[in-house]
Amino acid sequence: MVVTVLMVVDVIISVILIASVLLQSGKSAGFSGLGGGESLFTGKPTDMDEALSRITMVFGILFAVVNIVIARIQ
Repeated sequence: MVVTVLMVVDVIISVILIASVLLQSGKSAGFSGLGGGESLFTGKPTDMDEALSRITMVFGILFAVVNIVIARIQ
């Protein structure tokens, strides 16, 4: 029962992790990844890029922890 719940949580975390990675703009995206003209000249990440970076980091750590717990239980 616990393993099933953890596997469902793992799938949800992995979908969120995939979405957060895909929504980030690449570092060398060039003109195709421009969020605005300001980011082209200043090189500063937007607030959305910072938020997505943090979300990716948090869910990446959660993904690893949940997978380790599942492996230990089985």
